Amino acid sequence: MESSDNPSSKSHKPYGRPETLADHYQHTLDHLILMASQSGWKAYAWHRAKELENHYLGIYNGISQELTAKMKDKK
Repeated sequence: MESSDNPSSKSHKPYGRPETLADHYQHTLDHLILMASQSGWKAYAWHRAKELENHYLGIYNGISQELTAKMKDKK
């Protein structure tokens, strides 16, 4: 008989949407940084960040500036 402390019986964080808007913002920023780090995707990542700045809810305000700062820090 298996114990209830078995790792497979513990709940795992579900895949899908992050739990908060801040988590979602950070996940999106991390993804943009990853894309911008690859020469073939750099222009697209920048363009996408600028598009996200105009999101109607304003949840991505400042993401293009933060992307620029993070990319400068990587150099």
